[in-house]
Amino acid sequence: MRLELRWSDVDEVTAAPATRLVGTRLEVDLAELRELLSADSRLARIRLELARPGERCRIGRVFDVIAPRAKAEGGEDFPGVLGKVARAGHGRTSALDGVAVVATDQQTDNVGTLAVIDMAGPNAALSAFGRTHNLVIAAWPSPSTERSDYLAAVRLAALKTAVHLARTAREADPDRVDVFALSPSPRVPPELAHLPRVAYVFQIHSHQRPTGLDEGILYGDPVRRMLPTIVHPNEVLDGAVLRGFMGRSVTTWAIQNHPMIRALYAQHARTLWFAGVVVTVAQATEPERVRSAFLTAGLVAHTLGADGAVLTKIGGGAPHVDMAQAAAQCEALGVKTTAVVEDMSTDGSAEGMLLFDFPGVDALVNVGSSQEPITLPAMDRVIGADDLASKLLGETRATYGGLCGAIEQVGATRVMAEVR
Repeated sequence: MRLELRWSDVDEVTAAPATRLVGTRLEVDLAELRELLSADSRLARIRLELARPGERCRIGRVFDVIAPRAKAEGGEDFPGVLGKVARAGHGRTSALDGVAVVATDQQTDNVGTLAVIDMAGPNAALSAFGRTHNLVIAAWPSPSTERSDYLAAVRLAALKTAVHLARTAREADPDRVDVFALSPSPRVPPELAHLPRVAYVFQIHSHQRPTGLDEGILYGDPVRRMLPTIVHPNEVLDGAVLRGFMGRSVTTWAIQNHPMIRALYAQHARTLWFAGVVVTVAQATEPERVRSAFLTAGLVAHTLGADGAVLTKIGGGAPHVDMAQAAAQCEALGVKTTAVVEDMSTDGSAEGMLLFDFPGVDALVNVGSSQEPITLPAMDRVIGADDLASKLLGETRATYGGLCGAIEQVGATRVMAEVR
């Protein structure tokens, strides 16, 4: 399977009478876009605003962030959710670099749990979204809209916007092209047979919170009864996997630009052989957890024939255990593992961080502590949380977990925690 990501660089986004890409300037007809999104009856009112890097602006109530992508050839846009169900991961996809679509949740009121993005100040450097030109969607639900339907409508609006913006680049000559092509797993050339085979285990949802019927995560499926499944890494990069409505410390943007998959691709056929990806979910009961763990290990060891595996998780503390049990089962089958974890402790202790203790699972990478306090400096403007502006404009205390993009559990993070 071969995927081309055709990148167009953007260093300016501005409101204009028409939506088009002019050199490195993206012009957006906000009125036209608002009309497109307003067709969804679940949304009563929509506001679109632009935020640029360096502006003393804070974006509040961040729900998710989407990278602008649109299929130029071969496939559907975000299949199963926006487009029809079809295999992702092949053909050509137009992508805008330097732009992000930020969806906000206007039903979230607790300032202490809000996710924010700072466009200026010291915290802007801690998140990729402090350095992107952001189109922010604030949408309010119609009176009869249930919570899950509202979140589905907000995400759909963000996906439509991402495609709408990226389509401006379909006729442009790309600034660069990333090619992702992976041979079928068993077909290792004899001269590369000595390389270790490495698989990636990607936990895409935690059933600590059951999914809604319209909460498509894998090709539009709410993964309610999903067993561990092998997917091609290109499918992940090309929109087959979306963050759920309550994904902790992960954004759809990070999944689309998946650092773990890109890192394995970068070393493929050089220092390792990228064997493939297994997607899993964190389960709600112990029998389901045990079943998922040994099925995951079987796919990694016996089907993909991996010598090593990297595992990441999503959600809070309980998914730590699912990931650890899967890693322990891999180790029992002779597969060396590395687990990427978020520090979940409230006291900064190593014991509180781990939440598991399996002797063989001893290679750990920490992507930072979500509970570590951080100061949000005063700003001149707040977007996405007008009614909370008085609380979000001034200097306030928060945590790294509340700064969107500072900690991404799939590895897209600029912070880490150290045990001393």
